[in-house]
Amino acid sequence: MTERTERIQTSRFSISAEATERELRLCGFALLNDYLTMHQVFAEHLRLPPVELLILIATTTGNVQRPLRSGALPDSIRGSHTLPPGLAVPMSRRAIARVTGLPTETVRRHVESMVKRGILEAKPKGVHAPNRLKERWVAGATLRLIESHAACTERLIALGVLAPRPTRPHHSKRA
Repeated sequence: MTERTERIQTSRFSISAEATERELRLCGFALLNDYLTMHQVFAEHLRLPPVELLILIATTTGNVQRPLRSGALPDSIRGSHTLPPGLAVPMSRRAIARVTGLPTETVRRHVESMVKRGILEAKPKGVHAPNRLKERWVAGATLRLIESHAACTERLIALGVLAPRPTRPHHSKRA
């Protein structure tokens, strides 16, 4: 292990490379546990094999990436409201393969099966995941995911790997 005191700055946290190296096993355990919890929460509701769950997550994320990237959503499409036509972008099978690391033929085969079963919808320029945000299980599952992520973040803070940075006060311009 090398001795260094490098700290990587993110928007809200400072990450200690030294503490990460020192606590590598515990960091890996916390992060992998968080990942497994995410998989378990989705799998118990969607009943998909891991490869199809990965395809669905990649597709769902890709479909809404453009409007959500800016972070400035109008109130009319916050919460569980369906995005207006044109905001959700279909994702090609090739893009799904690139994002997931799966072979294109594997993606094509699973996507076709998922379309037949109604899990994905075929569109002219790719596939689209239907809006499931209003399904009864989604809010509870989302809370479980946030709780798992928060617990992981708290573990990393306790290990000295993450350190919250003070937020700068927002100064408004006076006219």
